[in-house]
Amino acid sequence: MNPGLNKGELIKWNDDRGFGFIQPSEGAKEVFLHISAVKTLGRRPKVGDIIFYELVTGTDGKNRASSASIQGVVSQSSTTRTIKTATVKQKIKKRGLLETIFGTGILATIVLFQMQFSPSRSPTPIAAITKPGCVVKGNISIATGAKLYHVLGMEDYDGTIIDSSKGERWFCSESEAVAAGWHRAPR
Repeated sequence: MNPGLNKGELIKWNDDRGFGFIQPSEGAKEVFLHISAVKTLGRRPKVGDIIFYELVTGTDGKNRASSASIQGVVSQSSTTRTIKTATVKQKIKKRGLLETIFGTGILATIVLFQMQFSPSRSPTPIAAITKPGCVVKGNISIATGAKLYHVLGMEDYDGTIIDSSKGERWFCSESEAVAAGWHRAPR
């Protein structure tokens, strides 16, 4: 037995009122037992049951049983803990799967939307997702290596494709491009 754990026989029990008395094995004075202290599943206590309990002193100064269990009856705390742990793990697994499926669906919808409604020489769907709403194209000239930016309406805007692997990027404003060291394209 654990230190502080006591054993006794239930000698009186009023099931309607949910309390009774335990006669400790070592012959000490009877100990009060309330149904709220019983941590077992399956059935309520009955006279003759062997009860394991912790002895505590109530606010009234009288001894009473706490964290009680009936010998041979499964403990609610261990069963509930096992059930709750398994249920929580299943919920986490399901939620993770649902989040992955939902996220993938949203990403696919965005890509398809971009492909369907964007002009053919517009930014790639991935670039558009990276900086949504940013329309200033930061392009590096193949001939000179100069960092040039293009804004909507410029002659070469539609023909300019941004390749982030080459260091090209999107800006949300001309001032952001200038601050990053890029210069306005001539056309």
